[in-house]
Amino acid sequence: MSPEDDTPKQSSRRRFLATAVATATAATATSSAVTGSKATAPGELSSRGAALSSEYDTVVDVTEAGADDTGNEPINSVLNRLCNDGATDTLLRFPPGTYAMDEMFRLVAYDRVGFVGDDATVVPTADFDDSAPWLFRLGVLADPGRDLLFEGFTFDFTAPDTGMRALEAQVTDGLAVRDVNVVGFHDGGTLGPAMFDVLDPDGWGTVERFRAPDGGAYSANTDGNIAVGPTGVLVSPYHRGTLRLRDLEVGGFPDNGLYADTPDGRVLVEGGRYRNSNVASVRVAGDGSRVRGTRIEVTHNRPEDVNQRGLRLDAGADLRVENVGIELTRPNGYALSVQDEVESARIEGVNVAVADRPNTAMVVAPTANRVTVADSEIHLGGGGYALAAFGDAPGPVVARNLSVYGWATGGAGRPAVLCHRDHCEFHDLAVYQPGEDRRAIDVRGDDCLVSGGTYMASDTPLYNTGSRTRFEGVTADSWGDSPALYLLDGDGVEVVDCDLSGGVRTGGGTFATRSGNST
Repeated sequence: MSPEDDTPKQSSRRRFLATAVATATAATATSSAVTGSKATAPGELSSRGAALSSEYDTVVDVTEAGADDTGNEPINSVLNRLCNDGATDTLLRFPPGTYAMDEMFRLVAYDRVGFVGDDATVVPTADFDDSAPWLFRLGVLADPGRDLLFEGFTFDFTAPDTGMRALEAQVTDGLAVRDVNVVGFHDGGTLGPAMFDVLDPDGWGTVERFRAPDGGAYSANTDGNIAVGPTGVLVSPYHRGTLRLRDLEVGGFPDNGLYADTPDGRVLVEGGRYRNSNVASVRVAGDGSRVRGTRIEVTHNRPEDVNQRGLRLDAGADLRVENVGIELTRPNGYALSVQDEVESARIEGVNVAVADRPNTAMVVAPTANRVTVADSEIHLGGGGYALAAFGDAPGPVVARNLSVYGWATGGAGRPAVLCHRDHCEFHDLAVYQPGEDRRAIDVRGDDCLVSGGTYMASDTPLYNTGSRTRFEGVTADSWGDSPALYLLDGDGVEVVDCDLSGGVRTGGGTFATRSGNST
């Protein structure tokens, strides 16, 4: 629409500037509980509102245009009148209040459109048209938008049998979503709270402080029919650009918490807290994707939760996981898994804690290629592997400065570190496994290297069946009566400059080199 179409109800830029300074309050005074990142403060939001008013040709206070801010009357007709398909340079401001919606608001082919709430709450009506389970659908694949701003809203899903997609945005470039809260258990059996895509390979987007902490119900427990149940935050396979997801908080959802399985796009996950989702709380793919400074937890299992992985890397090259904490107090799936289609990944500065029931911490799938684990710690309270590498991919798994400790037993896998792949390397590991019937490392692949480090276990700390393994500068000891190294099998094994308290036992293996060792 043109400005003249609604002149009596439309604020001028000057009037909006004054109104924004006077009334703008942070709709999102909620901070990220894990990362310490603060939501926009009231004064900051007022300043932003003032600045934004000069950036758009058309600035509209929706209440002045007729929108009811008490939640008694739906605002869809007002939104449709103010912002049609193809809208340009338009900012809609939502003053404090509650805004009801009885059907989807859909906007496509827009350019430079903003929706800014000042303590604004959006609630679906009891008779919402759930044949289209979206509140704001801003751009579609065939007709996306460009330069979207959406910030400062709370979506109220606290009523029973409520839950739908609060916000879906597909843009070619220029996505900015900030300070959006979804409150209430998502029990409508429909689409999850959010989906974001940047469709241009050169496009960028940022989502900051999007919160859906209350999780969602499995469809079998609702009147809805979506497969399995909702996903917390989805980045679809059509995403091609770069999307930064900063300080999100996502609770337990049936079909992944953050699901960014985008092999042709890049996702940067920064900070945030993700908890208790089935399949994975965080699931990412795409060349150059990152997960950095994020907190992931599994503290609760529902009867339907059959596999609650913490972090899952699906596909891509140069994936990075940095300074991430993963805590499984109710372990029900791997803490971190590297899937078959990963070409290369680096995992650094990661702390994993697994409580006292059997569960593997990190696993590398058989055809995942080059993976490095560095400067990380794993605590295992029950059985299972701290790090397990499988398969025959040509790229090695390399571990450096990895510490493994805790009272795990050998009941669900005897070694803390299991190497079932050729050409792997282990540098300066510190593995302490005093639990019953436990080994420190089991090397079954060929042409592997164990260099430096300390390996202590209740059973045999170093166990080898691979050929041409080289142990150099290693310290190993058993808390029991077992030898430090058991060479069950493997030809051409080298043991050089090692301190092996308790000595070496051989089965069917042979040595190529054995020098400079103490026992």
